[in-house]
Amino acid sequence: MLRFRRLTALFVIIVLQTTLAISAGGSVFKEPSGGIILPGVSAAGINLGGMAPETAGEILRAKVGALGKDSITLVSGDRQWKIPLERVGAVCDYREAVEEAFAVGHSGPFARRLSELLGSKAQSTVIPLRMEFNREALKRELEKINTEYSIKPGDAKLVLEDERIKIVPTAYGNEMDIEGTMSRILALQADSFDINSLSSKTTAPPVKDEDIADLTDIIGECTTRFETGSAGRAGNIARASEQIDGRLIRPGEVFTYNAVISPVNGTNGYHKAPVIVGDQLIDDYGGGVCQVSTTLYGAVLLAGLEIVERHPHSKPVKYVSPGLDATVVEGVIDFKVRNNLASPVYIISSAVKDRGYVKVIIAGKKEGSSFYRIEPQVKTISPGIVIKSNPRLKRGQSMVIDPGSPGFEALVYRVSVNGDNEERELISKDYYQPEPKIVEVGVTQGRR
Repeated sequence: MLRFRRLTALFVIIVLQTTLAISAGGSVFKEPSGGIILPGVSAAGINLGGMAPETAGEILRAKVGALGKDSITLVSGDRQWKIPLERVGAVCDYREAVEEAFAVGHSGPFARRLSELLGSKAQSTVIPLRMEFNREALKRELEKINTEYSIKPGDAKLVLEDERIKIVPTAYGNEMDIEGTMSRILALQADSFDINSLSSKTTAPPVKDEDIADLTDIIGECTTRFETGSAGRAGNIARASEQIDGRLIRPGEVFTYNAVISPVNGTNGYHKAPVIVGDQLIDDYGGGVCQVSTTLYGAVLLAGLEIVERHPHSKPVKYVSPGLDATVVEGVIDFKVRNNLASPVYIISSAVKDRGYVKVIIAGKKEGSSFYRIEPQVKTISPGIVIKSNPRLKRGQSMVIDPGSPGFEALVYRVSVNGDNEERELISKDYYQPEPKIVEVGVTQGRR
């Protein structure tokens, strides 16, 4: 028993002496490692164990220097994109990695150093060789790749088939999660940047199935006809019709015609065709777009929507009665309508060029059995006659220079019909100036 106590006391003394030596910076654990990196420490796939820090630094510097010609490879399925490291300002601080490698077993609390020296930790210590990037340059490269990678979503649509409204389902899109992909790249190390999966996310369109699922009633409809002989005008009607088709107007929202069809120029698919400017017809881009706004006007009147802005032409048009037209001039005169209903409405528009008609339907959710009808009241104004002298004509002779055209006063009422009850609303009061008939008469006395 006495012998056991003596051995225990001797062991305690040895441990205390050893601890004091370590705490004082003694050589008990210093000598085995000296000024070299401990065995089992690696960085960038290179075993640095047994190397002096200077040697490890030279090797890692060579490794880093070779990275300039490398690229980050992003993959998605069987598609790949490469981003040259030099294009995104990639740099790597190998000195920091050398310091961290040498610190294993040489710094920190005594218990940790003891574990690193004697335990298994040193046999599997991997020092990260971190990379830094120019974030703005990296983001630009990812945005460029995304233009190739992304698939745009498609709105859910309403179409007219066999006189019934049907739903074409939403087409969801896909695009790169740029922030997520950047985060993964910024976390790369010098030995792991080669192949990386691209982060992506699903994108939804503005109009989804649930937004239009209940809008299967035709609450307003209008069709107007046009001559097929003018290819430019027919093309403009088709283009404007295409642009307003598929527009969802939510409760309280204002639909602005010019904002949807603009810019009215050749780049946007429009052609030059006759347009009314003042009292004259001239060729300009977009001749015919007023017929689409007029057709839309007829449909929204029957749908009961609120007219925010609408202007008549300076002259009557052939395709609707006076008072039922709606002219537009880009940046000057617009056609605007507010959805004052409790549920959204949806515009279905189509133009058939070879058959010469454009049709606009307002789809919505019909409430009850009430409906609207439109009552135009048109008064014709005689054009009158203007007589002018013509010295080249003999007395008694006359020549019609301009046949003139009548003018009109037009009142348009919208009548809400609900069973036996009717409510009349004055929508517009328009005046179309008559154009007088111009006749020239002779004043020269003929020879006898």
